[in-house]
Amino acid sequence: MDDMNTLLPDIKLRFNIEHPSFEECYAQGYESALLEMSEEENPFISGTKESEQWLEGWWAGFYGEQPIYDLSAYLRGHEAESAAVAANDQEYHESMGDFLTKVLEITGVIAISAFVGYQVLDLVA
Repeated sequence: MDDMNTLLPDIKLRFNIEHPSFEECYAQGYESALLEMSEEENPFISGTKESEQWLEGWWAGFYGEQPIYDLSAYLRGHEAESAAVAANDQEYHESMGDFLTKVLEITGVIAISAFVGYQVLDLVA
């Protein structure tokens, strides 16, 4: 019995991968049409129910029709639209601190150049 409980999740996962729902097939076709992929790029075997659903979705997306299923859970583009502003979406504003940083960098380079130049002249002379 313990073996059955450990294998059951793997079997369910494999079944869901190999046999997607009709909504998933339709959503894939719909999204493919929106991405301007050709009708020949149908990933399902011709004549199967999954293939027919993919084609239905593709034609609906091709003609810009309203989908027959609620595809918000299946389409990838909606995830980015519904997400809030990302933590790393910040605008960069130059400030006076940047100016002072540049002045200090240039001053440091000049001081080091003068010191190294003095050492080279002392070594040569």
